[in-house]
Amino acid sequence: MQRNLAEQRLLRQSIWATGLVSALGIVLGLLSGSLSIVFDGMFSAIDAAVSLLALFTARLVTSEGSPRFQYGYWHVEPMVLAFNGGVLMLLCAYAFINAVGGILDGGRDLALDWALGYTVLVGGICFSMFFYERHANRRIGSDFVRLDTQSWLISALITSALLLAFAMAWAMQGTRFAHLAPYADPAVLAVLALCLVPVPIRTVRRALGEIFL
Repeated sequence: MQRNLAEQRLLRQSIWATGLVSALGIVLGLLSGSLSIVFDGMFSAIDAAVSLLALFTARLVTSEGSPRFQYGYWHVEPMVLAFNGGVLMLLCAYAFINAVGGILDGGRDLALDWALGYTVLVGGICFSMFFYERHANRRIGSDFVRLDTQSWLISALITSALLLAFAMAWAMQGTRFAHLAPYADPAVLAVLALCLVPVPIRTVRRALGEIFL
């Protein structure tokens, strides 16, 4: 029971933090003109919804069952994990398609002051939540918290990649490479999406293995 209460507390904290990151991403993404930042905000919004589902399931699996589910709800957990991984896979695919489209359209001109401010602030939040949840989950051993920790790491890496892209674009201004600056954001996003897609694939494979054992 103590393990489940601690799991639920961590998930609630994560939902609040994710909601904050989502709001910052959407607002500052619109202000900066960066579709990548807007995507990052939408990623966080979907992640918050998935975390709410995980919190509901964490409560459900501790119940004693019902006449319809006489053996409890243990099977719901891997199903939710598979769904979570599938959502992350779709998001990575969308990010890659969005990045390729940005490159083909000639890149994007950004308000770099807003963009850099966003990446520094949100990157700090994401890394803090990742290390906090990873440390707490060493005592709990929750699959839901482990998956949520992975989501925070993915968000932190995405934000770090955006910071690198925006810093490169800022450094190119006023140089002979200035015409390449608009391509920095979509190019890094495309590479990052390809690098991150194995994470949700492993999650889905593991969850499906538990379901069909």
